[in-house]
Amino acid sequence: MTTSNTPKAILDLLRDVQSRSQHSAAKLSQDDLHGSWTAIGFRIAEQHLLIPLSETREVFTVPTQITAVPKSKPWVYGIANLRGELLPLFDLKYFLYGEATKVNKRSRIVVNNHPNLYSGLLLDEVFGLKHFQHEPEASGKTQDSVIADYISGHIAQKEMQWDVFSFNKLAADQRFLNAAA
Repeated sequence: MTTSNTPKAILDLLRDVQSRSQHSAAKLSQDDLHGSWTAIGFRIAEQHLLIPLSETREVFTVPTQITAVPKSKPWVYGIANLRGELLPLFDLKYFLYGEATKVNKRSRIVVNNHPNLYSGLLLDEVFGLKHFQHEPEASGKTQDSVIADYISGHIAQKEMQWDVFSFNKLAADQRFLNAAA
C-alpha cells in the first residue's frame, strides 16, 4: 500500500477519520452516558472519601506563602493568595478529629464550589478523579461517627467502599462557620 503526502490525500484522510468518528459517536446512546458520576478521591486521617466534582473548583499543592489568621480557631490553616484572590484555608482533619495535618508532598488544597463560602480544605492526600458507572446511593451511614453529619452517600468500586463527603453540609454547620476563637 502506498501513501501519498499530498495536501489532497491528507485532507481525504482527515475527512475519512471525521466521518468514521461521527458514525461511531452516533452509535453511543444517551443511556450509556447517563448515570456516570465523577468525584475527587481523598484521604483525611485513615478515612478514604470522595467529594463530588460539582462541589469543587480545583485542586492544588499547599502554597508556601500562607498567612496565619489571628484570633481564629486552630483548624483555620490560614489565608493564601490564589491568583490575586484571598483564599481562606481550613485544615479539615483538625476540624473533624482535633489533629493537625502534617503537610507533606502528598497534601493538597481542594477549593470548594460553594456560592457563599469560597475557601479551601487542607487534605492529607488527594487520589485524583474517580469515575463510577452510577451515582452514589444516598445515605449518611458511615463507620466513622465524627464525619457522619457530612456524608451524603456511599458508592463501591471494585473492593473499595467510598463515603461521599459533602462540602455543602460542612458549609451549613455553624461550628465550622464560626471560625473566630
